[in-house]
Amino acid sequence: MFQRMQRKWGISGTQFWVIFMAFGLTGTTTAIITRYVTEWVGLTADGFWLWKILLRISILVFGYQVILLAFGAILGQWAFFWKYEKKILQKLGIMKVELAENSSKTTKIAIFASGAGSNAANIIDFFKNRADLKVALIVCNKPGAGVLQIANNNSIPTLMIEKDRFAKGDAYLPELKLAEIDFIVLAGFLWKVPAALIAGYPNKIINIHPALLPKYGGKGMYGSKVHEAVIAAGEKESGITIHFVNEHYDEGATIFQATCKIDAVDTPESLAAKIHELEYAHFPQQIDQLLSSQVK
Repeated sequence: MFQRMQRKWGISGTQFWVIFMAFGLTGTTTAIITRYVTEWVGLTADGFWLWKILLRISILVFGYQVILLAFGAILGQWAFFWKYEKKILQKLGIMKVELAENSSKTTKIAIFASGAGSNAANIIDFFKNRADLKVALIVCNKPGAGVLQIANNNSIPTLMIEKDRFAKGDAYLPELKLAEIDFIVLAGFLWKVPAALIAGYPNKIINIHPALLPKYGGKGMYGSKVHEAVIAAGEKESGITIHFVNEHYDEGATIFQATCKIDAVDTPESLAAKIHELEYAHFPQQIDQLLSSQVK
């Protein structure tokens, strides 16, 4: 249940438990405040029961929301809880205008890629005719990479990045914000994502790894190296893992996994072909489901 809620909210495991704690603290604090307020205004057990109930309901309905935002801010989760409160206000009809404006907003995706870009091409095709979601930028660290031609063929702007500024500077956040990027997808991007970019896009960066994490992940484990290691270990199955990106290689919360069988005659090349089929079948759909659940 917890993992399902985590995926629905689009948050990491650590953030989930911080949010869970905020809800718990809010419930306890609201109950204590309700008791003291009813005593302070003189609504004891001998008083008129209706006034006591109405006061408690008012505190629970309105005071709870304010206290929840306060704990959310204290625990560094203001953005999550403000979004949560806005949904409640929208359901009550208080923010109908804002809801209408947000419903027409297009979520802009940036794809980070270092190579040929087959996954990028597949994602671009998947969202090509969508009004609500679109690939708005291709970010690449390798001049001449095939993904740049794919971007050109689809009239998508590109951003070439260099390592020092990306890893030790501002991580190109000004350019990403200028392009109004909402979400980042790593599709064959080989550099480690720096803390500055993760902070700028908390729980809005995902990656696809060609193995069943936590096995065969980490620094240097990419492409054929992964498939060679899997076959050398005598594994009977492999697959893909789509996960959130954190400060460590391949250690972010898992969003989705799909598996394929490894036959005795399989080579790293034939296993790679099976993995590519899984990537093409599932990656765009999982991006769609994740982003759709986050805007509901």
